[in-house]
Amino acid sequence: MPPQSFVPQAPIQAGPIKIGKFKASRIILKESWALLSHDKEILWFPVLSAITFFLSLALLVAVGYFGILGGNLDNLKGLEDAGQGIKNIAIYGTLLGYYLLLFFITNFFQSGIFIIVHARFTGENLGLRDGLRGAMVHVGKIFVWSLISATVGVILQLISDKSKQVGKIVATLLGSAWNVLTYFSLPALVIGQAGVVDSFKESAMMIRKTWGETIIVNFGVGFIFGLVFLLLVIIGGVILQFVPDVFYGAIAVGSSLLFILILISILSSSLNAIFKLVFFEYARTGTVPQGFSPEVIQQAIKAR
Repeated sequence: MPPQSFVPQAPIQAGPIKIGKFKASRIILKESWALLSHDKEILWFPVLSAITFFLSLALLVAVGYFGILGGNLDNLKGLEDAGQGIKNIAIYGTLLGYYLLLFFITNFFQSGIFIIVHARFTGENLGLRDGLRGAMVHVGKIFVWSLISATVGVILQLISDKSKQVGKIVATLLGSAWNVLTYFSLPALVIGQAGVVDSFKESAMMIRKTWGETIIVNFGVGFIFGLVFLLLVIIGGVILQFVPDVFYGAIAVGSSLLFILILISILSSSLNAIFKLVFFEYARTGTVPQGFSPEVIQQAIKAR
């Protein structure tokens, strides 16, 4: 059976479309939602990413506790008596390991989303296992890129720690610039088949073409989901005013809000990966992916 295709609901107009970036962002977000509704297996990738991360982190903590500390936290006192150089190596080495674990697992499962979404752009219908197998093909490059990102994270933390005020400001500015310039690095690695170094160059080049729309859509998604969650918090607070047992009511409301927050995080992460790849494909090939309105993308992102 041939794969089904989703058709975004876009208005039909005569002549060229002139549309603002914020309105274009809402349309792109709506069309990303349509793709997500069609390929619901995408939602499993953020879930698997979170589960894998916490299980891996728990395993590493257990190895450190029993293997290095011998099951006794008092052995940490030996580190306190060591020189400052040894302390710094232990602290920043642990931080590097944490960042590497976080970035590698996040990048790996996000790569799976890219593979499924890119296949949908070309009319193919891939599943969860196809995405995971595709990510495994690029696992070496994903690891190297994650190691670079983790190293940058540690360097930024070092800068922040050197000067409590100025260092934090500098680290924040450098971190923001790094995140923007490398926004398309992972799609370039996985979909564009670029090397690690070339993926950085390609991302920096593409971000010039999609700068405004990338920032606006990311802000818009976060704002919308944040507003929804804030509204639910207010509703939960109002409900508590009418609950006889405040303690159990607070547990029920808190549990519900936690569940909703997790759901929002899953949806936000999935949508972010989808429209990131939309921008990447258009900036790279000049072709609007299947399922998205050409007039909206072309007006929103002015390639230079």
